[in-house]
Amino acid sequence: MNKKPSLYVCSTTRFCGKSTICLGLAQNFKEKGYKVGYFKPIGWEMSRGVKGEKIDEDAQLMIKVLDLDLSMDIIAPVILSERFLEESSRIDSEEYMTNVLQAYEKASKDMDLMLIEGPSTIGIGISIGLDAGTLVKRFEAQVLKVACIENDTTIDRIIWEKKTQNIINEQCLGIILNLIPKTDIERIKGFAIPTLKKHNIDVLGIIPENVELKAPTVREVCERTNATILTRKDKLDSLIENFLVGAMTPESALTYFRRTLRKAVITGGDRTDIQLAALQTDTSVLILTGNIYPDIRVIARAEKIGVPILLVHSDTYTTVRNIEFLTGRIRHNDNKKIQLAKKLVNTYVEWEKILKSVMVESI
Repeated sequence: MNKKPSLYVCSTTRFCGKSTICLGLAQNFKEKGYKVGYFKPIGWEMSRGVKGEKIDEDAQLMIKVLDLDLSMDIIAPVILSERFLEESSRIDSEEYMTNVLQAYEKASKDMDLMLIEGPSTIGIGISIGLDAGTLVKRFEAQVLKVACIENDTTIDRIIWEKKTQNIINEQCLGIILNLIPKTDIERIKGFAIPTLKKHNIDVLGIIPENVELKAPTVREVCERTNATILTRKDKLDSLIENFLVGAMTPESALTYFRRTLRKAVITGGDRTDIQLAALQTDTSVLILTGNIYPDIRVIARAEKIGVPILLVHSDTYTTVRNIEFLTGRIRHNDNKKIQLAKKLVNTYVEWEKILKSVMVESI
């Protein structure tokens, strides 16, 4: 396999915004005049195409943004789902690796550099021989980590990974701290960064949390759940900053709802009491489960105050699982968020330093 300047982007935990970082880096590298390729050796099934084929929507987004004339099976040759062992048990690990390497040859052809996006966590793929360490070695790639700080133990985990993941850390350029609440930034700069530097971990960016980028719209939830819109179709572009499940008494619910702004409330279609309580507070959308049509009082109130009501067939648990991955996700037709990702990386990440390191180390 011909060596190509490449950057393997991985994350310490799920939902750290790794795909957004890839999107922002790709656009800034491209604007610098480089022909940038993209590859995701292990994709994740997020939807199905018209012919029933598995689709990784992050890969779909990058194909569009980078204007790649390549099919999904080249960009993301292995697409897993939550229950992948039945399929993987029938396929030899070497066959997976062969497919990945052959696809990478095609994806990287005529490119100046490659962005390789890892799965949601570093360990995914180890059972089929496609873990991060093995892939980094085969691609001879530089590594960039992305982390979000849940609490101070996250710093310990980053340092522990530095000491235990030899192959990855030999190639690691540094780490980007993403989705940092603005109130925490000064503390991160004052305590977390010095601690990481003491352990030879270079922090290449601190990106503040951005509500506009993180929050999905009512329309995105509607499309994801195949919902029927009962009220206020004109409000589908409202942002959802929080998702709450209404499964308590009305009194408790009202206190709970008042503390949370710009929210989606997910509850059974027969819980009129919960629905009316939600409509007394700052609610972006009501999502009613079980395909149970709401009381006419709920419809009237929602119409009056401008709150969409979505009716879905699935139960509450299934609905929550269906929409949880939407937070922070950028769709291929969302030009506003695509440009915002570029701006955030340009502003808060030492992307030119990363680019220079990738190109120099590959010589």
